[in-house]
Amino acid sequence: MTKEDVLAEFEKGYDCCQVIFQYWAEKAGMDSETAYKLSTGFGAGMFQGETCGAVIGAYMALGLRYGYYKAGQEGEEQKVLAVMKDVQFRQKFLEKYPSTMCRELLGADFSTPEGARKIREEQKMITFCPQLVADVNEVLEEVIQA
Repeated sequence: MTKEDVLAEFEKGYDCCQVIFQYWAEKAGMDSETAYKLSTGFGAGMFQGETCGAVIGAYMALGLRYGYYKAGQEGEEQKVLAVMKDVQFRQKFLEKYPSTMCRELLGADFSTPEGARKIREEQKMITFCPQLVADVNEVLEEVIQA
């Protein structure tokens, strides 16, 4: 997934979380409509500047691939693997970026009028976010292949 691919998805109206999760959910056999619906509401750090939506989408994709569902001792081994994959992803992401927080990555907070204006004026959704989403996808591929 290139930054151009990401930008094309943004132009369709999808956000960073939706782009990442749908890409990996489709590989896992989930239909796109369900993937887009599940990942709605997480873009721009849940539209509050919290954890980056692309990062959340990556965690969701890791959960879909490695998540556990069996309770108690029976699911413990899978739970450990899932947590290890999340930790690996975060460590690798933080080698490329200084934070997982949307407002820190963008240098402004989407949830405030001033922050949203600054992000629009600086065209971060065109100049910064597509590359970040492409990088998240690359890190996710590394973690899944490891």
